[in-house]
Amino acid sequence: MQRTLMLCLALALCGAFVAGCGGRRPGPANRETEHRDPSDRVELLGSRKVDFRGEKDTIMVTAAEGTFEAIRLEVDGNGLEMWDVEITYGDGNKHSPATRLHFGEDSWSRRIDLPGGNRVIRKVEFKYKSQGPRREGRATIKLFGVH
Repeated sequence: MQRTLMLCLALALCGAFVAGCGGRRPGPANRETEHRDPSDRVELLGSRKVDFRGEKDTIMVTAAEGTFEAIRLEVDGNGLEMWDVEITYGDGNKHSPATRLHFGEDSWSRRIDLPGGNRVIRKVEFKYKSQGPRREGRATIKLFGVH
């Protein structure tokens, strides 16, 4: 009895943690209205289709996109776990926010603020794996910049 109670508690805590890492898209909303702060201007910087054969990908961004104060990631299709997100800025400096993101189907990350104010982003590299025992299917990872 006590073991079952402990298992239920552990599963509930894991579920709460995963739910706090990403959100379900609330019906047909556009990218501008899905964020908590209505003053945020959000721009799609790039996307990458992943098939889980590789475990590392890069989304390249050009300086013409402008400067950003934060990023958000969205995953369409299959769920995945992402870690080691590394942002390379226009001046060559790199930043790896301490994060491990769990994406369900069609979900997005929290806002990831960039240190040092508005920054030009050159590229974002990330490592990932599929969620679940089978490493098959496809997902699309989208990178959004927040002005």
